[in-house]
Amino acid sequence: MVSIRMRPRYQSVALMLSFPNPRKNDGLNASGVLTEVSKAAASPCPRVRFHGDGGQLAALAAGDLSSGLGAMLASEVGSFPDASLPPDEIRIDLDDSAASAGPGLIALEGDSFDVSREGGGAGSIVIRAGTARGLIHAASNLLEKLGAQFSPGVAPSYPRIDRARVAALEPWRVIPAFKRRAFVSDIMTWNYNFADRLDLHLRHDREFIPWMARRGINAFSYIRHAHDTRLKIDEVAPLLRERGIDAEYGGHVLQLLLPRDRFAEHPEYFPAGDDGLRTPQGNLCVSNPDAVAIVRTGALAYVHDYPDNALLHIWGADVRRGAWCRCGQCRELPPQIQYMNVTNAIARALADDANAPAVAYLAYHDTIDPHPGLSPLGNVWFEWAPRERCYSHAIDDPLCEINPRYLESLKRYLEIFNGRGHVFEYYADAILFGGLGFATPAVIASDLRAYLSLGITSISCLTFGAYSAMAYPVNLEAFVRGSRDPDFEPATTLVDIASGRHPRCAPEMAAAYGAVERASKLCLDYADVMHPVIPPEKAARKRDELREAALIFNEAIAAADQIAPRLDTSLSDAEKDLWRYSSDVLAGLSDYLAAFGLAGADRWTGGKAAIAKVAHAIGRIRAIDLEIKGTWGAYDLEWIREIWLGALARGLDGGGKPLEELF
Repeated sequence: MVSIRMRPRYQSVALMLSFPNPRKNDGLNASGVLTEVSKAAASPCPRVRFHGDGGQLAALAAGDLSSGLGAMLASEVGSFPDASLPPDEIRIDLDDSAASAGPGLIALEGDSFDVSREGGGAGSIVIRAGTARGLIHAASNLLEKLGAQFSPGVAPSYPRIDRARVAALEPWRVIPAFKRRAFVSDIMTWNYNFADRLDLHLRHDREFIPWMARRGINAFSYIRHAHDTRLKIDEVAPLLRERGIDAEYGGHVLQLLLPRDRFAEHPEYFPAGDDGLRTPQGNLCVSNPDAVAIVRTGALAYVHDYPDNALLHIWGADVRRGAWCRCGQCRELPPQIQYMNVTNAIARALADDANAPAVAYLAYHDTIDPHPGLSPLGNVWFEWAPRERCYSHAIDDPLCEINPRYLESLKRYLEIFNGRGHVFEYYADAILFGGLGFATPAVIASDLRAYLSLGITSISCLTFGAYSAMAYPVNLEAFVRGSRDPDFEPATTLVDIASGRHPRCAPEMAAAYGAVERASKLCLDYADVMHPVIPPEKAARKRDELREAALIFNEAIAAADQIAPRLDTSLSDAEKDLWRYSSDVLAGLSDYLAAFGLAGADRWTGGKAAIAKVAHAIGRIRAIDLEIKGTWGAYDLEWIREIWLGALARGLDGGGKPLEELF
């Protein structure tokens, strides 16, 4: 028996043999479960057995195994229930000498799983897991060990193998490094008020959520904003539930918990500005007990109405400054204390409910640095979201100009909260990255090792639907591998993604992804890529680095252009258009920074020309297939870019604002 923290590749399985679009992956049917499960106990070997009353997750894992093995062995592999098996066990009988089920000899916690061998002759491969969804993770991992590939945004790959390869499998065990491994998305990106746009996103969801389950992701969090009319996407709920993925609700909801229509009658509930005037914008007056009580009641209603919610996210307005109260009583309370007072009020009301979720305190923008006066209750966990950190360097890189301050912030939060914390990362954030294509697998690996060394066991990553799968596939894969085992090899991840997404032209695309990684390191050290507000001493250097990055993206395009026309695909065409967009935008931003070194009319002329270059680049994204770029690339990017362009124009006369305050 070898006990390891496994180097992830791609995990579970579902049969895609009849899938009509080779770029996509819908699973066996809408739920990913085999439409029929053989009940013939005399089924020929190899065959898959599972506990018939083990629930849908066990049946799904068994179906994944039988269909995946069948595809790889080019023969039918039956799957049928066996009441003699424990609910947390699946067996692959390799011949008729397979022994009956024996008692499990190991205790497995969480989503850990163990693969062992039993019986005489070829015997059986026995899979045991600490949770039912762990069986899905284990089934995928087994198929991956046999050569299957599961890359984001494309159908699984099942190479042909012989039975001897299955019989040669040795025992192993996987203990995921992080207990909570989550993806996060803004509800508004579903464009749910438009039926056609919602359908477009749901088509992506039906592929991405099964991929999440295969890769060991066990939670999904919705971010709600003040203008959202939904707390979750109802159509997505069964997809998550069927695969054992926990749902989490909340987001920037303080403004919703204190309804804005109360302002006319009770302005005292609402925050005051520095001038003492109350405003319906922002969060609330935390010194007003009635206002706090209203927010608390609304949060408790979330818990009551959505008992499946695994973590209660109650966040303030999504702005850097100005959201908290500055009235006579509140102005002496820093934002961190104001927010903690509200969070503790909610947590106190939930403290005696054993089934209630923990409450998340968001460390973000004006709360990213902890205040020494914070005193969280025991059911409050911090959620640390370092959006303005540097992604050109790892979070613990001492040579970075930016990240040491953030790492110190995280360490202080861990002390104050006695280790109760989540890390919220932005490795696939299309807004932060300006919609440009980036790859930072080495940074992700180093980050996750650093977080784990500090005792962090909960990690999440923001995504933007199909666009993130198109623009950041290497980062998505690096995140799922690292959340299971941070000691994964970043360079191998890049090569594997090229092979999984482009099997007929993997060398060319691996070279292209390598160029994208080199370009990324030059761009991601000043937060929002599309908002280059940089001190003069850094601007000159950054101007040259962005220009160099634009040229390196051209190298990526040139590498992909080596693909023979007969091997080219709509996906490779889309990625080349994405990289052209990235090159054009970076060249424009370099020119924009150069304009700041000019004076008078020359600054305006140079700056306007640079902005025009950035604006014109959108044509590259518009040329990409709708199914590949998804709702964010087709619709959200269009209105967000207008905000970016406006901020760049105002920045020419020093009138720029932090980007998040423009939303």
